Parts: sequence; structure tokens; C-alpha cells
Amino acid sequence: MPRAKDAFDAMREQTRQKIETAALSLFARKGLSVTVGEIARAAGVSHGLMYSHYESKEALIEALTRQAVMLSAQSIKEVAQAEEAAAVKIRQITDVMCEMLTVKDHPGTHTFMFMIQVGMSGFPMQEMTYDVILPNPIESLAQIIAAGQAEGTVTKGDPIQLAMLFWATIQGLCCYVVSGMQAPICPETLAGILVKENSK
Repeated sequence: MPRAKDAFDAMREQTRQKIETAALSLFARKGLSVTVGEIARAAGVSHGLMYSHYESKEALIEALTRQAVMLSAQSIKEVAQAEEAAAVKIRQITDVMCEMLTVKDHPGTHTFMFMIQVGMSGFPMQEMTYDVILPNPIESLAQIIAAGQAEGTVTKGDPIQLAMLFWATIQGLCCYVVSGMQAPICPETLAGILVKENSK
């Protein structure tokens, strides 16, 4: 009996992942007006099976938003807390971002675009609660920028505004990629928004 339950749980998890992957891609490309039917077809599941995982499209959007926010916050927090120089941290971030932008159908690109769609739609993100206090990615990057300015390796300017400029650049590049265009930007070019030339 336990084996049968394990197999059922594994199948259920696999189905949930198929639904979330399909929904993330559709929401990223088409916006939140995508229907439950479109998501079910893309995931290869029935309406009923989809509703057994998520009671509504809004519940699915909330689950995807929660995952995206937590992943983003955790990733930038890990980089911010690392024992590295600020310029090194910024280059680590740009390496990850450039890989995301050059790999076809990278889930990170869809996640960025999905969060843009959520932000533009007025979805009530501010009402969502989390079990832990999550750092704001813009504020976390701004802290890295401020440290780099003190080290003399990062360009001058308001750290929050520079962080916003950096993330807005990533979002814009994601728009190119999701719309079918190439964004062959190299990490050095992207890092150059923040890091002074020849900084280690």
C-alpha cells in the first residue's frame, strides 16, 4: 500500500509540474487572460484534473507568484551574503542572467515575464503572506552596489536607482526573448551597467 501511495504522489507531483510549466509559459507570452482550457491543453491534462490541483486560475497564479518571489529573493540573498567582493557578486548575477537569456525556453525567462504580467495586471501581490520575511531583490542588489561603490569598483549613483536600472534591463531583454527575438548579450556588457571597467 505505501508503494502505491508513493507512486500516486509521484504522478500527482508530475502532473502539477506539467500544469505549472505550461501555465508559466502561456502567462509569460500572452498575459494573465490565458484561459484554464488553454493551460490544460498545453499541459496535456483535462479540466477536471487541473481543478483537482488548483481550485481556480487565480489560485494557480498565486502559487506561481509565490514560487517566483521566494526563488528570486532566496537567490539574490545567497549572493548578497557571500564572502566576495561586490564586483564579483555582480558578475555572478550577470552570468546567471545571460545564461537564462541565451538558453531556449529557459524557465527563468518565463518567470521574469510572468512577474511583469502579474505586476501590470494589478494582481493583489501585496495581500500574499509568506512564512519567512523575504528580502527585496532591488534592495539586496542596491546593498551590493553600495558596497561596490565603497570598494571603488562600482559606478557612482543612487544604489536603488542603479539596481532598478539593472533589473529593468533584464526585464526588457526577457521581452525580446519571449517574443522570439535573440538577445545575445554577453555578461561583461551587462555587468558594465554597474561595474567599472577593469574592476576585479
